[in-house]
Amino acid sequence: MADGVPCWADLTIGDGPDVLAYYAAVLGWTFTEDGAAGHHEAVALAEGRRVAGIGGPEGSPPGWTLYFAVEDAADAADRAVEAGGMLLHGPDDDGLGGLVAVALDAGGAVVGLWESDDVGPGPAWVEAASAEPGQTKTFYGAVLGHTHAPTDEPGTTTLHRGGPALGAVVFAGDALPHWLVHFAVADVAVAAAAATAAGGLVVGEPGPHRAGRRAVLADPSGARFAVLGR
Repeated sequence: MADGVPCWADLTIGDGPDVLAYYAAVLGWTFTEDGAAGHHEAVALAEGRRVAGIGGPEGSPPGWTLYFAVEDAADAADRAVEAGGMLLHGPDDDGLGGLVAVALDAGGAVVGLWESDDVGPGPAWVEAASAEPGQTKTFYGAVLGHTHAPTDEPGTTTLHRGGPALGAVVFAGDALPHWLVHFAVADVAVAAAAATAAGGLVVGEPGPHRAGRRAVLADPSGARFAVLGR
C-alpha cells in the first residue's frame, strides 16, 4: 500500500459496553481474535478482510484512531516530530511482522503510522477536523506527502496522495482536533436506522456530502464515526 494512504482504524472502548453486536448490525462486520494485538478484544472483518481493531486499555476514553500506511515507521515517526507533532508511543512491533507508531499531529489530533505488508483496506474517506487547518496540512505534507486542493466550502480542502481525494481537512470550530473515519455502506439511511436500533445515536442525519451521501453516528460507547454511501 502506498505511503500516506488510510489503511486501518482502531476503536478504543476501554471498559465501555460491548459494541461488537452494534458494528455487526450497522456495518455488517464479523469478528475474529486471530491476529489481535494485546490491547484488542477482536479484529473486525469486512468481506473477509481485516479492517479495524476493537478494544483498548481499561479506562481509556472511547474513540476511533485512524492509521496511515508508511513505508518506514521509524522514519515517519521522526518526520512527525520534526514537523511539530509529538510521538505518543512506538514504533512498536505489531505482532504481524510490521511496526506501528502513534503520534499527535501538529494540530493536536491523534494519528497512527503503520508499516506493514498486510493492512487495509482502510476507511472509505477520512476527515481531519483542525483548529489550525493550515498547520495540519503542512504537517501531513511533510510526514506523508499529502497534497491538498481547495473546495467551494470555506476552510475545507481535499486531501490527496498522487490521485483522487482520500479525505479532507476541515475547520474544527469548537470541537477538539480529531480524525473522523468514514466506512462505506450500501445504504446510509438503513445504516443510520440500524445504529439507532442497536443502541447508538445519529449525530448527523443522512444527507449529501462531498464524497457521497453521509451520516455521522455514535456507537453505544460514545465513539463517533461516519457511514458513507458511494
